[in-house]
Amino acid sequence: MTMSRGERAEPDAQSTPVPPASTHSRGRTVIVVGGGPAGLLAARRLLRAGASVTVLEAAERTGGRVSRLELDGLALDAGAESFAVRDGDVERLLTELGLRDGIVAPLPSPAWVVGPTRAYPLPRAGWMGIPVHPFAPDVVEAIGILGALRVWWERLLPVADPGPDATAGEVFRHRLGRRATSRLVEPVVKGIYSRPLDELPFAALGPGTGAGMVRHGGLVALATARRAASPAGSAVRGLVGGVATLTEALAREVRSLGGVIRTGAAVESARRSDDGGWTVTVAGQAPLAAGEVVMAVPQAAVVRLLPDVDPAREPREPGQAVLVTLVLDAPELAGAPRGTGVLAVDGVTRAKALTHATAKWAWLAERARDRHIVRLSYDARAIRDLDRDGPVAQEGSLVRAALRDASRLLDVHLTPERLRASAVVAWPDSAPADGPVVEVGEGLSLVGSAAGLTGLAAIASEDFVLSHS
Repeated sequence: MTMSRGERAEPDAQSTPVPPASTHSRGRTVIVVGGGPAGLLAARRLLRAGASVTVLEAAERTGGRVSRLELDGLALDAGAESFAVRDGDVERLLTELGLRDGIVAPLPSPAWVVGPTRAYPLPRAGWMGIPVHPFAPDVVEAIGILGALRVWWERLLPVADPGPDATAGEVFRHRLGRRATSRLVEPVVKGIYSRPLDELPFAALGPGTGAGMVRHGGLVALATARRAASPAGSAVRGLVGGVATLTEALAREVRSLGGVIRTGAAVESARRSDDGGWTVTVAGQAPLAAGEVVMAVPQAAVVRLLPDVDPAREPREPGQAVLVTLVLDAPELAGAPRGTGVLAVDGVTRAKALTHATAKWAWLAERARDRHIVRLSYDARAIRDLDRDGPVAQEGSLVRAALRDASRLLDVHLTPERLRASAVVAWPDSAPADGPVVEVGEGLSLVGSAAGLTGLAAIASEDFVLSHS
């Protein structure tokens, strides 16, 4: 993660040193590699099952993609700033952690789509960009009457589970037509998953999506059901104080249950030991031993850290998301001219999306007072030519490009003088993978992105298990 001027990291509280694993020899001992939400959740579940658990996190704080940064005196999310409400798993977890009263819905202003020649608000009633009411005025504005007719006709098509090999692009175009797919679905799905529709497995949209489409009788019917299951009409929620509050609470509970969390502990390898357990090597420290290892790191790291385990397949080149957060003095944004955010299409900007955070979250607008906070999302491949020498400073080319992109997407003129502070954060392996990259075995588990999962809703699912084959 790269931090620019104006940002201050908040390290974890000092954790106790990890004793040699031999002191845990009575009972189940587990080392969790990675202190993001998946690793912390795995540690919590293992501890509640009676295991002795140590979490090793290479960074100076836990949280991974659900951590926070401080910018211009404001505590902001450095990664995820909302969570999907599907199936209610995240809300159940938050309730268990005592955070239910902090759950908030985003403000009702719509997001927009901006292309080279036109800008339009996303339909209010939809899921994954799929319009629930095909002939609603905002749907017709976006895709025209012919596009609306094509979406309406989807309910007459025969329905079958597309299977594991179908791409999202194939399924959406077949069922909804090209206009709805390119103008509504693709901006939303690509903004979430950081992969083009034709590279994204349809199954990656969430467990049971294909079966749900069959059960409900089509994509529009599935979207209608998912929308109805979302109170107040929004498919996402946030937390007062930021979603990073969730991982901070998880870390506290892991410690309260007797787990040990070590930050600044960069794992170099995990190998099978002669006794059937594992030996984990940490940079600059004595090796650690455990009966089991849980990998909660990006897939490229899984392959690197398990040199004795053959990959099940060639790992896909990992994507990298780069988030640029800007704190602005811009009174003309007070009316939220482009709603809660913008999805960019057809190369209109290098940024693929923008969130107007102070127009999306009432609690943040109250704390920011007259300041406006916007966050732009980039695919690292789209900005390689801007910064060939590594981390981007506040005065660097990426921040200047972000100001230009924000001006274009919000339809206002934002000069450098309007910028109070900025931060640049890079997250590796940002897109969902195509399943596990190594075979799990006795004593080895994969969770979170290591297992090909993405998003809090997926890792908080009650179906989530620490799998051993």
